[in-house]
Amino acid sequence: MTLRYSCIGILLGTTLLSGCLSSSNSSSDDTPATPPSTPPPAQVSSLKVGFLPDTQGGGANTSIHPMRALLEFYREQAVDVVLVVGDLSETATPEEYAQWRSVAEDYKNDFTLLPVQGNHDIKGADLDWVENVSDLVPADATHMPGQEYKTYALVRDNVLMINISYGHMPFTYDFVRQTIETNRDKVDHIIVSTHNTMVGSRYGYIREKAVEAYDTSASDQQFLQVHEDYRQLFADNDVIYVAGHEHQYVRSLVAGNFGGHYTEIVSGNASYKGYDSRFGESEQIQNVLMVKVNDSGATGQLDVNASILTFNGDLVDYASYFENHTITSNADGMKELERPNWKLMDRFSRTTDRCDKVVFPSSIPAGNQLNMTHDKRYNTSACVSANGFEAKIIDGENNIFNRYETRTRTTDVEPGVNTATSNTALAARYYRWLHIPHASYSPNLNNNQRVRLINAGTADEEVQIRETTIDLKKQVSLSWVAPIAGALSDALIISGIQGQDGTYINARGVAKNIQADIGLPGSFGDGSESGKQPVTLPAGRVNSNWILDDDSEGDDYVLQMNLPADLDPQTLTLGRWNAQTEQWTPVAATECLSQQSYDPGYISDLPGDVEASCPTAIGVVTVGVQHVWARLDQDGIYALIER
Repeated sequence: MTLRYSCIGILLGTTLLSGCLSSSNSSSDDTPATPPSTPPPAQVSSLKVGFLPDTQGGGANTSIHPMRALLEFYREQAVDVVLVVGDLSETATPEEYAQWRSVAEDYKNDFTLLPVQGNHDIKGADLDWVENVSDLVPADATHMPGQEYKTYALVRDNVLMINISYGHMPFTYDFVRQTIETNRDKVDHIIVSTHNTMVGSRYGYIREKAVEAYDTSASDQQFLQVHEDYRQLFADNDVIYVAGHEHQYVRSLVAGNFGGHYTEIVSGNASYKGYDSRFGESEQIQNVLMVKVNDSGATGQLDVNASILTFNGDLVDYASYFENHTITSNADGMKELERPNWKLMDRFSRTTDRCDKVVFPSSIPAGNQLNMTHDKRYNTSACVSANGFEAKIIDGENNIFNRYETRTRTTDVEPGVNTATSNTALAARYYRWLHIPHASYSPNLNNNQRVRLINAGTADEEVQIRETTIDLKKQVSLSWVAPIAGALSDALIISGIQGQDGTYINARGVAKNIQADIGLPGSFGDGSESGKQPVTLPAGRVNSNWILDDDSEGDDYVLQMNLPADLDPQTLTLGRWNAQTEQWTPVAATECLSQQSYDPGYISDLPGDVEASCPTAIGVVTVGVQHVWARLDQDGIYALIER
């Protein structure tokens, strides 16, 4: 087994964290005090949580080969808990569960497996489910009354994990809310693990049970009462929502009903069938940050996805990997998964108390009305640590981003069954909860007719969700932690800039060229029928191959960090933490230090008082508020250090 290591994973690994203390952001303008050079060691424990996506076999079996490859990887990575997000089997027969258990038995002593039912698991007998999973659920789990071993909660270290079986979500709101309220002061992190997505890209509770709600369904009518409350509850508590069901990987931010957002991760695939991207982003409430689709009917191969959340105190480090394979049945054997070459495709690192910004791609049409959100600059507001250190990003633009496509879908109202009473009303519900109707004052950056009525007034009248081309956003996070290894300031984690590498796929995962291919009609984002235009990626920075570890540099951006009054500007510089050597490395050599205040031209050129051979520059400014600025091109951990 080969692992393509995550730079951030190494950066924020146990070695580093054993010398860190978590801290919070504040809006204090007080002059920061110089922190101690050797802080006391933090008393934090580490918890690793992995995901096991759907293991349907595509026939009456369980896909044991991807499952084994994943669990073996999690064993090697010393994972503590694995969230099994449903669809353990295709038809939920005792024989399929026996196949599933034959693999699980080899690993159940290595980590805790927490299964929930998927839509395929409920095809079987309730007794078979309970008999096959009940011994895996720890004795200290709290079960929802009447739904034992299906919907339950568990605390490990400082993480609350709430596990909800398929179809239960409309009826579990009170259980989820009360469980969060009971444990909120005991934990830093909350995961909700379930089968179906709240929003997703292909399915999603809101699309299925709110937009296309059936009057005849008690589940749909109940969900209409709680889905907006769920979104706000999850946003208020910074929930990480983990799902399966869609056989593809999607990470996105889902907005609260009014304020904030939470992370939704569609865990990918461990089955013998891959799905296409049907609907893509629901821009009314969702910003998609990463997508990887691999439909074997179009590409000739499948992905198996492995993802790990590592929790240390209030810090979480996330890494998601993939491997391709051509296994279509258990009879094929392990093939490529005998020795998988796991490749890093997605990551983030952040604390629970952080400064976030959603950064849009630079493909936004000129003249676009920003509406407070459509900002392609990395620039942030000031982010202040508990000790009063202040930092912000002051320049840079999102020029390296990924692109993907969706397929056209149609639907219509069934009179007397749907809650919507006409196709016009159904389209209105799509716009109420999921999509933005394009207008010059409220542009839809994905398509000028995101949802439309076709064949109006005829027997063939339908609501069409139009195929389109979508550019991904980035979540840029600034998180402060306490000083590391003698730094002169608190340490700042910057995450999210270096997380995409210019890939472009169609709705079934077939590769396209973002620098040459035009997007689907209507996708440009200005209301015209133009498609998204090719973009020019910065030369030599990314490989557009999904593998983040192959990309040594990202976009250029400029960080500014203010100096405390008791530090001499002439004795310090900005450092980046090197976890391999366990020491700080200056971002730039002494001859690359400038006395000039930052000028926007320095994003691409050097100040006049810096050696022309310098790859980048740092400015140490003593006029006005003393500060350091630096042009950077990597995520990482940064702090003020001695020269």
